Order: sequence, then C-alpha cells, then structure tokens
Amino acid sequence: MNINSKTKFATFPQRLFAFNIDFLVFLFGAVVLSLLIKDDGWFWGAVVCFVCIYHAALESSGWQATLGKKYTHLQVVDERGIRLSFLRALLRIITKYLSLLLFFGGFFMIYFRKDRKGLHDFLTKTYVVDRSN
Repeated sequence: MNINSKTKFATFPQRLFAFNIDFLVFLFGAVVLSLLIKDDGWFWGAVVCFVCIYHAALESSGWQATLGKKYTHLQVVDERGIRLSFLRALLRIITKYLSLLLFFGGFFMIYFRKDRKGLHDFLTKTYVVDRSN
C-alpha cells in the first residue's frame, strides 16, 4: 500500500477513541504492576516501560496497531505504507509523549494537516490510516 491521494487517514476522534481503549489496557496493567511493585519509583518506571513496549511491539507487529487501533480499524504505517520497525515504533511513542509535555500541542496538528499527522507522526515519518473499508 502506498500513501497517495486515495489514502484514508484516521481522524482525531478515531484516534482519540483508540487511545481511550488503550488507556483502559494501561490502567489494567498499572493495577497489576501496583500489586507486584510496592516502591513508587520503580512502579512509575515500570509503567513507562510497559506503555512504551506495548506501543512499539504492537505497532511494529503484523497488526500494525495497538489493541485500541485494531478495534477501531486503524493502522500505523511508514511513508511507503508499510509496517514500522520496532525501533521506529519506539521512537514514535517517545515523541508522542513528548507532545503531551508540550501541552498537547503536537496533537492539534492533526486537525489542521491534510494528512492528519501529529507532531510525533511528522517527526517519525509515519501515518495512521483508516482500514475500515
């Protein structure tokens, strides 16, 4: 699949819905980790590692999507429309959370760009596409 004028890019509401599903997965993971890890410093480090590995592993897998994206028929692809490497997917999630630190500024780009890229997509040369058809 090549990225072209017929490519259907994921909208902000679609991406937000997928994020909310993933957040429930993170919440469940955090509860499990809190039962296993009593030290707050280690706990938050483990949560960050869990989130990064979850995203990178699933977005670089054959699914090309987290559970939330899979449920909403979204996939993450590179500029050629193919699956990401684990390293690129890891870099994507790291830059995504840097956008959060910029008061969500990197996410507002999704509304204004024709290709619906957020800052993290722009920096890692990735797209989130709608595969619901």
